[in-house]
Amino acid sequence: MPVTNGLTPVSGAWTKDQAAHLLRRTLFGPKRQEINSAVTMGLAGTLNQLFATVPLPAPPLRHYDTANTRNTDVQVGQTWVNSPHSPNEDVGQYRWPSLRGWYFQTVWDGPFNIMDKLAMFWMNHFGMSDVGEHRAQYQYIQLFRDIGKGSFQTMIEEITVHPSMLRFLNGDYSTRWDPNENYARELLELFTVQKGPQIAPGDYTHYTETDITEIARIMTGWRNRGMWSQANEPVESYWHQNWHDTGTKQLSYHFNNAVIQNNDADEYKDLIAVIFQQDEVAKSICREFYRFFVHYEIDATIEATVITPLADFMRANGYSVELTLRNLFSSQHFYDMAVRGPQIKSPYDFVFSIIRPMGGYRHLGLSLDQVSVGNNLQTAYEVGTGIHWWTNTMDMDFLYPPTVAGWKAYYQTPGFYRNWIGSATLKRRRKFVEDATNRGIWTRTDGDSGNYQPRGFDWLNWIAELNNPYDVNDVVDEILEIFLPRQLEPPQYDALKNQLLNGQLDSEWTVQWSSYVSSPMNPAIVNPLTTAVKNFFRALFGMAEFQLQ
Repeated sequence: MPVTNGLTPVSGAWTKDQAAHLLRRTLFGPKRQEINSAVTMGLAGTLNQLFATVPLPAPPLRHYDTANTRNTDVQVGQTWVNSPHSPNEDVGQYRWPSLRGWYFQTVWDGPFNIMDKLAMFWMNHFGMSDVGEHRAQYQYIQLFRDIGKGSFQTMIEEITVHPSMLRFLNGDYSTRWDPNENYARELLELFTVQKGPQIAPGDYTHYTETDITEIARIMTGWRNRGMWSQANEPVESYWHQNWHDTGTKQLSYHFNNAVIQNNDADEYKDLIAVIFQQDEVAKSICREFYRFFVHYEIDATIEATVITPLADFMRANGYSVELTLRNLFSSQHFYDMAVRGPQIKSPYDFVFSIIRPMGGYRHLGLSLDQVSVGNNLQTAYEVGTGIHWWTNTMDMDFLYPPTVAGWKAYYQTPGFYRNWIGSATLKRRRKFVEDATNRGIWTRTDGDSGNYQPRGFDWLNWIAELNNPYDVNDVVDEILEIFLPRQLEPPQYDALKNQLLNGQLDSEWTVQWSSYVSSPMNPAIVNPLTTAVKNFFRALFGMAEFQLQ
């Protein structure tokens, strides 16, 4: 893969192709209006928009009653994120789908902002799964959204004592009598300096087994409360001094033989400060940024011309994630044609790159800001849980990465992104396209007992918002600019356009669209036109090129 000038700032005219590429990598499927706005704002303005501080999504709600709801504290339409478990019902029956329905809705209805894409990066980086307590899961989703663009060192400090991480890697049971090494190992092996090749017994290039033992001692004394509790107390971590090892700890030569003295509840911050003095911290996280946002291949040239200077920049700027990514996204290399299009979309990117640009389900009154008790509340959440089911069948289960290292596509050589595609998962992607471009995604409705209805897109109104819906070539060109990372070959283009024309001349599209504008309620005009548009998008979303970004 050729490199274009490393981190040299991109120059020349700011094009629509460049704007769309940037948004495909930083949003879960850019909308037409967002791409057009990015062109108008220019690179600097677009980055300002992407990294602007935006309000966090309002918390999830209870969206339906379970079979036994007597004496419950959380009623339909109320949030459960600060409420204890109930002795009268299994609250997981509604909190599990509520969290998923809420999350997927907030992403496809999300703002023109990198917040959600960065949150997904951190979910993968920390690899927490099977935490089980839905309130804790909600907390760390919002944590990643809230501080995901801030200091990487602050992120490590926050996640180290977060209730979910303490639960996931058994830190809440680590004591001075029996220090648990799980988090200590992952803190070094995966989250910061990373492992590197073994260079001697118990020595892994960037740390030693002795470092693991000493860090485990430093981390003793942290506990959780509120997990699965029926008491009216928050889910939170706290410091238990009697459980902490107060002795002096000494790290290896990899950390300049640093000595960590007892500092009670702040001792882990002293440790993290020592770890972040190592150059490899910035290099490791910059490699992950590169694989997530740019390309999986990091050869010696990329390491020297992109990763190393980017890591130097990150250290010089207080480990700021925002400034580091701004630097990467402003480089000529980021817009090189060699890195436009080689990423195979994750299941989330695949599904959202259909739903979000198409406008989601707002036209059906199914966005979270449109619903209330008795008004599509359950249906809106059911749409979100339905999308969760689809992505799960494509091997990306929400909040359940397969290992603490995250999803294989972001770390496992040599396949990387190709891990997303297999015979079974490709079949599921095709089936999703078939459903989405037929009657729509089938989901349950408010207050029913298992009745399902399809939820389709607003096809013709979407076409009507294009720059020139009367010209079939303009229609196809603009759609391809939105949905594909590269131009099609002429035979592919013509075959796709023919889905709209069905063998007729280009001028026939103008006649059909004009007839629709004149008689938008006439089924004899609307139905065949809608069928042609659906056929077009079914063919587009089924193309191999659409699997890429």
